[in-house]
Amino acid sequence: MKYLIFTYGCQMNYSDTERMQTYLEALGFKQAKAEKDADMIIFNTCSIRQKGEQRVIGKMIDMIKLRKKNKNLIVVITGCMVRKSSSRYSETRDKLFNRTKEIDIALRIEELPKLADLIKELNPKIKLPKIEEETLEDYFNITPNYTSKSQAFIPISTGCDKFCTYCIVPFSRGREKSRPMADILEECEEFVKQGGLEITLLGQTVDSYGLSTFDKQEGTFKHLPKGKTPFVSLLEQIDKLYSKGLRRLRFTSSHPKDISDDLIKAIGKLKTLMPYIHLPVQAGHNDTLKRMNRPYTCEKFLTIIKKLRKTVPGIAISTDFIVGFSGETEEEFQATYDLFKKEEFDFAYFAQYSERKGTFASKNLKDDVPKKVKRERWHLINELLKTIVAKKLEKFVGKTLDVLVEFEEKGLLHGHSEHSKEVQFKGKKSLIGQIVTVKILKADKWVLEGEKI
Repeated sequence: MKYLIFTYGCQMNYSDTERMQTYLEALGFKQAKAEKDADMIIFNTCSIRQKGEQRVIGKMIDMIKLRKKNKNLIVVITGCMVRKSSSRYSETRDKLFNRTKEIDIALRIEELPKLADLIKELNPKIKLPKIEEETLEDYFNITPNYTSKSQAFIPISTGCDKFCTYCIVPFSRGREKSRPMADILEECEEFVKQGGLEITLLGQTVDSYGLSTFDKQEGTFKHLPKGKTPFVSLLEQIDKLYSKGLRRLRFTSSHPKDISDDLIKAIGKLKTLMPYIHLPVQAGHNDTLKRMNRPYTCEKFLTIIKKLRKTVPGIAISTDFIVGFSGETEEEFQATYDLFKKEEFDFAYFAQYSERKGTFASKNLKDDVPKKVKRERWHLINELLKTIVAKKLEKFVGKTLDVLVEFEEKGLLHGHSEHSKEVQFKGKKSLIGQIVTVKILKADKWVLEGEKI
């Protein structure tokens, strides 16, 4: 049997897909090259925005066409859209079965080992091999089938406890739970042993690793040194893999509430930690932040930025903004615009607020900023982004950067520098997966262009 996975959303979802691939291949499935060749199609979903869910439901039209050619096709939806693992024949089923008739299985991603039993619910005649119990007992025990031999995205926690009013993650992914440090270190060490050069640690809020309500109740991290956060202890342990070949360590995404002084110091001193951080601010006015349930002020955020730039000169900082959130006045938007203009972040991801069903905001805050105004504000701040990015990139022209080559496209190699700047240059495909020194000749919109030295 053959499978095909469509992955939507953040790097966490892509990391989940890598674990799914390992599990499916252990069950005897092989990866299909196209939809028409697949016996099972899996949608690994993101539900941060309503449009993301609508996109997946819209794909069900294609499933109707495919079923005409393959009546035994199994359609699975997993990821953030699923609340209850179930098949179309289960006694209690996920609500997704009420939205479309084309799915056969709904699967919570952390319950991936249940997939085999759900397949058998559909067709008891299907023979699937038994997998060792120890592999099944924990989703994170499944060794991922890494897409890249040089880069790995390794999750260190699941869920979120922040409950931002606009966000569905605590409901779709559940409450925050940190992964045991020993398990993370084992996965990191094994990856480096296989020749891996760069690791990115993943979590909804990575810097709160070991600090959630669940973690404190379990007491898992009590043995760690006092005065140092569990996240920094983890970073220090992974940094020791430098002697075994690890060259780059990154993490995403951070939350301003949990950025500690010891984390800022760690970014400045650890050999493998790159001079780059993604730190979402979301808005530049305290009233907006309060309605968003972001537990910090703009002043606190700017203090963190100042400390980062002082401790790590030249550090690249990217951020997130939501434009047109419930109740956003012209004054509040202007404050957001001014904050971005003053701080000149290296990059920013802007989203026009759209009400997400099931969130606090959808139930208690009126989505009262007209769509036209949202678009206007988004275009204004996006134009500012283009100007700032061009200015930031221009500073690298004439310099040499170490670039980890990731892929080849249209005769050019593409990769990222230590500051997470995308670089393209001419070179042989054999350089993919290696760190190459490149002299930067030109800054072109969002990308740096150069030549291999």
